[in-house]
Amino acid sequence: MQRGHEGISLLFEAYLYAMELGCDVWDFAVEIEYLHRAGCTGSEFRWLLSKGFVAHAIENTMPGESKRTFRHFEGSPGWTFSHRTCFVLTDAGLAFARDEVGDLLHWPLGRRQVVKRVQQASVEGEPRPWWDSQRRQLRLGDAIVKQFRVPASNQTRILAAFEEEGWPVRIDDPLPPNGEQKPKRRLHDTINSLNRSQKQHLIRFLGDGSGQGIRWELVVQEGG
Repeated sequence: MQRGHEGISLLFEAYLYAMELGCDVWDFAVEIEYLHRAGCTGSEFRWLLSKGFVAHAIENTMPGESKRTFRHFEGSPGWTFSHRTCFVLTDAGLAFARDEVGDLLHWPLGRRQVVKRVQQASVEGEPRPWWDSQRRQLRLGDAIVKQFRVPASNQTRILAAFEEEGWPVRIDDPLPPNGEQKPKRRLHDTINSLNRSQKQHLIRFLGDGSGQGIRWELVVQEGG
């Protein structure tokens, strides 16, 4: 992968920007054109896909739209690409990119801290979140992160699933099928809602890059 090393750096950089801003990784998906310019070949794309290191989708953002949109693949995505194909790192790809790119000494301190927490959101001595379903509060220690005063079934279902499983770093999408909205779009919108209107911005929710899972991490406090 040495020839495509700069391409891995681009994907890694995009992933870090998304994590730093609390965005979905697809908001910073890298266009195939830029990866080609960085030295990635079609064979390298297919190798990365076969290893589960990247996910790809077709961008269908229309001129004038304020948010990027994508056509995600249902089932096996295949290994053919168009000029509108974009790529993101998966969780497995993050670990691979860290090995490829190095020890992050060229990254600002804040982003190095973010990367350290992407795959291990809670370290020894740090509190885990908990979902108080009776009071409809998301808490971190004694702090109230979010209070639900009106129904928000998708958000609370995700929080209940995390609580039931003991707050692992990642869970599968727990939302039931809904014929009116595609699962990946619904999960994406729910993640954005979880990150909005927090009383104290202490927890960040993120997609896992596949559109089928959700992760959480503690927000890196400035100077922390």
